[in-house]
Amino acid sequence: MPRTPRSLSFFRVVLSSLLAFSALSSWAKDKEAAGYPLSGKVLSISSKNAHFYQIATDSKVYLMMCEKVGGFRFGLPECKLNDKPIAAGDAVQFRVDGDWAYMPAAKGKEEGLRILTTELKAIPPLEPSAAGDSAKGAGDERGMVIGTGIHIKGQKRVGWSTDPSAVNRPAFGGGASGIAMATPSAPVMATGPVMAIPVTGGAPVMVTPAGPTGGGMVMGIPVTGGPPVMGMATGPVMGVPVGGARTGAPVGGGGGGGPVWVHLLRVRSGDKIYQLECGTKPCDVNKKEIELGDTILVRAEKKWAYLSFGNESGVKEQKFRILGETDEDEATDAKKSPDGKPASDAK
Repeated sequence: MPRTPRSLSFFRVVLSSLLAFSALSSWAKDKEAAGYPLSGKVLSISSKNAHFYQIATDSKVYLMMCEKVGGFRFGLPECKLNDKPIAAGDAVQFRVDGDWAYMPAAKGKEEGLRILTTELKAIPPLEPSAAGDSAKGAGDERGMVIGTGIHIKGQKRVGWSTDPSAVNRPAFGGGASGIAMATPSAPVMATGPVMAIPVTGGAPVMVTPAGPTGGGMVMGIPVTGGPPVMGMATGPVMGVPVGGARTGAPVGGGGGGGPVWVHLLRVRSGDKIYQLECGTKPCDVNKKEIELGDTILVRAEKKWAYLSFGNESGVKEQKFRILGETDEDEATDAKKSPDGKPASDAK
């Protein structure tokens, strides 16, 4: 029996709808890929005092701390993937904007993670010094930037991600990251808003602390506006120990501000690996930003390192504080990729 015009019309409508849905899905995937061009795998996580994630892409390894999440959540910020907490082994997509990484979340929102360190997944061999490299001084040596990062000003230790034990080290959530948990005897300046139950009663309120927090009590300004609220924090309050991150003024600048984050470099030069501290802006030499993988000249003198991009006449050096240095043969993280293989074998 011949197909009726009505049946043909219905078939055409269904076919058109299926094709349109397929095209829309493809467009949505392409749009997401364009918005989050980086992809990687979560190697390991740590939830001690904060949620940290070690994430490897094809060429880099990141150490990130979850700090911005959508909606109100009790306790420490924990970033999610497909509405489930991020776990080791997960494949993730993200974009980088300065010191932050953003991942897609539910309902078109994003999860924000502070990038603590970024390192080369496999460190290439350093080229031999070229003739004239030491023209600026007898101590100049060719070096390579193998890591960049940030930490709270005043810290003494850096938990570089390519050290396989970095994210599992018990001190990482405290001494290594500069973040501590408030206790009755050790108040902290919170690094972000805190959820608290008002002492006068009522529903929990998200507040921005106006001063140090200790023993679970917090005084802050509601993020939605209004008069200050005194309340009991609903979870651990993370922050910088009062007096532990000095910037020439009390923690918070004396005006209720947060901790001061400064930029770092990890540089291999000769038989040494240096941990260098810059400032609140990305590390630079003569207004040229120093990037991961850059080849530079290094001259170390006592507690300072002098970096430059070349030895031509008039080239300026930039002075950076040396936070620490290790012999290369002692730095196992410089010889191995995060999966434990020699860097020369890593892909």
